[in-house]
Amino acid sequence: MSATGSSVESRELSTGLIIAGAYADKVRRTLFAQLRDAVKQDKEFAREVARATAELNVVLYNILVEELKISKGDVVRVRINYRVEPGRKITWLYDTLRVEAFKRVPDESVEKVVSTIISTRLNQILEKLRVAPREAEKAVKEFEIAEEEVEREVKVAPQVTPTPLRPEHLLGEISSVDIIGETVERGFIAKLSRSDGSTLGVASLQPTSEGDVVIDAILVHMQRAYRYLTRTKKSISLLYEEPKQVLDEISRVTPTEISAEEAQKLIEEKMKSLV
Repeated sequence: MSATGSSVESRELSTGLIIAGAYADKVRRTLFAQLRDAVKQDKEFAREVARATAELNVVLYNILVEELKISKGDVVRVRINYRVEPGRKITWLYDTLRVEAFKRVPDESVEKVVSTIISTRLNQILEKLRVAPREAEKAVKEFEIAEEEVEREVKVAPQVTPTPLRPEHLLGEISSVDIIGETVERGFIAKLSRSDGSTLGVASLQPTSEGDVVIDAILVHMQRAYRYLTRTKKSISLLYEEPKQVLDEISRVTPTEISAEEAQKLIEEKMKSLV
C-alpha cells in the first residue's frame, strides 16, 4: 500500500532503546527511513515528514523533559502509530503513544504523565507549535545530544587512581549497569559505571538460537583492559529488566587481559551495532 496514495495506511514508529538526548534525531531518521520511497517520488512530501517529525518531537519534549525531568543520559523508548492521509498529510495517533523511561521512574508515573499530557495539554502544545514553531523546536534541539556526544557518553573515562586495580577488585568498583540501547541482533548494550558516574566499560548481550545469551564485557582502567566472555541460560528479557545481573554472570569467569587499543576498538564496534 503506497504511503502517498489515496488509501489511508496506519504504521508504527518505534525509536528502540535510545539515550534520551538522541530521541529527536532517532524519530527524525526513523520516520524518513519508513517513508523514504514516498519522499523519493515526491520531494515536497519531505517537508511534510519534517513537519510531522517536529510536531512529535515537541510533544515528546513536554513529556520527557518538562514533566518526567528525564536527563540527556537516561534511556527511553517511544512507540506511536501514525497515518498518511489522502493529500499526503501525516497524522499522529496520539492515543497509541507509549513512552518507556528508564530512570527508576515507576511505570504508573510515566503512564499518568503521558495520559495527562495527551488528554489535557496536547491542543495547547500543538497550538504553541503552530504559533511559534521555532521557539518550540528550539527547546527540542537544546536538549538533543549530537551523534558524536552520544559516542562520547560511553567512551571509557580517564582514571586517576594511582595504581591499576586487579580484575576482581575492578568488578567491585561497578555500582550501576545502565542500558544504552538495543542492537541489530536483538540484544542490548549496557554501560558499566562507578558510583561517581565515571564509565569503566561496556557489556554487550546477544541472544543465541539455542536460547541462551552471550555476554561480552570490556573493562578498562589506567590503560589495563580486561575482557569477560561468558554464556548464561538466563533470558535476554530477564537481563534487560534486571541488567545488574550481568555483574553476577561475568564475576564467574576469569577475564582475559587485552590491550587498551583493542578494548577501545571492541567498544566502538559494539556501539556501531546499536539500532
